[in-house]
Order: sequence, then C-alpha cells, then structure tokens
Amino acid sequence: MNKEFKSVYGGQEMLLKIPEENLECVIQPHYEMAKPLANPEQTLMKILDNPIGTKKLVDMVKPGDKVTLVSSEYMRMPYTWILAPVVVNLLKKACGVKDENITLVNAPGTHQNEEEQLANPIVQKLYGPLSGKHKMVMHDCDKREDLRYMGITSQGAPVFVNKAVADADVKIGFGELSPHHAAGHCGGGKIINPGCVGRPTLGSMHRRVLMQRVPGGNHKEWQTGYWGNGRENEVRREIEDTAAVAGLDFKIDAVTLGPDRGNRELIGIYAGDFVKEYREGIEQCKMLYGTKAKKADISVYLSGEAGALMTSIALGPPPRVDQATKEDGIQIYVASGELGYARTVKRPKSALVNGKHVAYNPYWMRKSASDLAWRLMGDIEGSVNLRDLSLMWQTKVTLETRKCYLVTQYANKQLMLDWGFSKIFKSVDEALADAYKEKGKAARVTVVVGGQGYYMPA
Repeated sequence: MNKEFKSVYGGQEMLLKIPEENLECVIQPHYEMAKPLANPEQTLMKILDNPIGTKKLVDMVKPGDKVTLVSSEYMRMPYTWILAPVVVNLLKKACGVKDENITLVNAPGTHQNEEEQLANPIVQKLYGPLSGKHKMVMHDCDKREDLRYMGITSQGAPVFVNKAVADADVKIGFGELSPHHAAGHCGGGKIINPGCVGRPTLGSMHRRVLMQRVPGGNHKEWQTGYWGNGRENEVRREIEDTAAVAGLDFKIDAVTLGPDRGNRELIGIYAGDFVKEYREGIEQCKMLYGTKAKKADISVYLSGEAGALMTSIALGPPPRVDQATKEDGIQIYVASGELGYARTVKRPKSALVNGKHVAYNPYWMRKSASDLAWRLMGDIEGSVNLRDLSLMWQTKVTLETRKCYLVTQYANKQLMLDWGFSKIFKSVDEALADAYKEKGKAARVTVVVGGQGYYMPA
C-alpha cells in the first residue's frame, strides 16, 4: 500500500506515492489540533488579570504616561486588530490614559521601508478600530534621524531603537509565536529586534546565526522551530538582550494556525514578561508545529504553490529539511520554478548591493558558504539585507555538506548545480528512484509538506 501526497507542481496537481513500509513520518503543521478561541477579547482580559512573570499592566501605567504599542507586521498575524483595542480600552478606563498619549507603531524589521508601508492598505488595518484615532508610526530601520541610541547588549551590539518606542514611558508589544529559521520561534523580544531597531542593531543580530550554540556544537541541528529557544541560541540571546536594553515592559503574543497565512485562526494568547511568556507559549507551538520522529534516509520537501519561484528554496527550507535527515541521507527538493527565480520587489537603495537586492539576485547563491559568511561578518560596500544573507548562508551550508537533489522545471539547470545541488531531475519519481538505488529499497522516507512544520527528535 502507498501513502499518497498531493501537491502543486508547475501549476498542476502532483501526486507523490510513498510505500507505507518506507514512510518514517510526515512533517507538517497539525491543523487538526487548531481550536479557535471563541472569544479572544475575553480570553485576553483574563490573561491581563494574571500575566506571566510580571505585574499587571494596569499596575505599570499612570494617568500621564506616554504609552507606545508596537506590533509586528500584518503578515505575521499578530491579531493586533483584535487584541490592541482591548488593551487600550483597559488603560483608558482603569489608568486614565489619554488618547493623545497613545502611539501605535508598525514594526516590520527590514521587510518594508516607510514609503512601502504608507502605500500598503493592509498596514492601515493593523490596529483595527484604533487606526486613525492615535498617532501611527511606520518604522524604517534606515531612517537614522528617527532612531535613539540606548546602549549595548551583553554581546556588545549597539542598540538603536525607534524614538517613538525609546521615549515612551510604557512599551507594549504585540506579535505572533511561530517557527523561525534562526530564533527558534518568532515572538517575545523579537518585536524590538528586528522589529523596530536600526539596521546596525538588527545586522548584528542576524550575524549571530554564524555563532549558534546548538546541540552537538555544530550546525547539523538547526535552530528552526524546535531548537534554539533559549539563551544557548546566540540569535535569541541577542534578541532578548536588545529588548531588555530598549525597556520592553509587556508583551502579548498570539498563537495561530492554518494552511493559509492570511487566514490563520487565533488559537492561543500569551502575555506578560517578554521572556517568560515566550518560553511558555512555544510549548503550545511545539505541539502544533512539531513532529517527533527518527531521522530518515531520504527526505522529500514539497514546496507546493510557493515552488513556482526558486526563492522558495533559496530562503529557508534546506536547513529545516536537514534536521529530519540522517547525516549520510539524501534530501529531495520539489520546486517547479516555472515563474523564474523571484518576483520583482522594490527595495530602498540602502538594502542593495551594487544596485541589486541580495535575496532577489540568484547569483548570490552561487557564492560559497564561506564567502557569504565573509559578507555577513566583513565589510561590504554599502548596506545589505543581512536577514536574507543569513538565510542564504544557512541554505548554502546544507547544500555544501549534504547530498541534495532538485526536481524542477527551472530553465537554468547549471545555476542550480552551481548552488550545490547534487543532481537535477524532471520528476519526483525519477529522483526517488535514484535515491532508493543508493540507500536501498528499505530506506526510510520522511515527507516535509511546505508550511512551517518542523522535526523533533523522537
């Protein structure tokens, strides 16, 4: 008997068949566990009355205080449009905070500059009914005149924070707990770094990916999701130290789940001290996103619709699939690439290198992991988006140290070989046949279905 997996490849349905006796596990989010909160507002009110690891929010705020609410961008699904009005209503009624003393901040890190945010109608919906009633700030990591220097972290990184946040008497963050390629999960202090800091600060944090302290002392166990949620993770430690220097007072994180990022359901809320609520919240994330299994001889990654662009492989999946595969195993990536390498995206000049944006230039992936590491740590002419560079570095480490196959329609096959793929195939059946030939007919196979599911050791 075969276990069948449906995916999208080249705009058409693709069927992957794996003999049940070969199947080790399927790594994907556990949608069946998603139970939407019936009344998020009421749930948050109860949590605010008994926050995690800190005193009540109403005991932190005085009538004349300037309060700044900081939210991760809309695409992160922080449910700020539902949760922030609850907080503001509480502070106005219980603490006497005036509307003019409340500032709203959109904190996109490096994802969008101020101009892009102002032109994006979705950003205006971030705070729901609060939008238009309070001053709203669009954070831009490259606008030095809008940043305040606040000191250094324990690792010596300079902390430049948006003035609207730095100058507030009380700072309240809103975010989402979900798997992240370097920080374990999104959430906690990540609303500050990279959310609303300057490029030098977030650049230092992204460089920490090269220094990760991981199980076994090497990069075979990556930080995605299950791994690296504590201070043994250099990236998470930098995030938390930056948030402490910035003085983040209170954090509210949403746990969401769903097959489509734009329609994820709100299934959990954690609030309080930004470290303690994060540590508690990720335990729910592990149940929703993690799959316990043994490492497989062969792993197959189905990128689905995202695989129409080759950036779906360059920016993230290989390190995640690497976790689930034995060191001498074979990883098969399925990405049709029929739409080319990447969509055209406008980016500020400060995020370009020689006039090109790193993530959307396929030839950067031709560089070696050591060269990308040099670029991450050394001097570069002009600024560069270190977030994308760190993602590409992780991918290159996987491609250079493991046997990786690619199933694709992408025209430039030589470019893919230059990236580090061992072999290129036209169909997943051909790739599997080749992998079985090397690993044996009894080889154990794990299927990774796009999304954000991650491997957890059995």
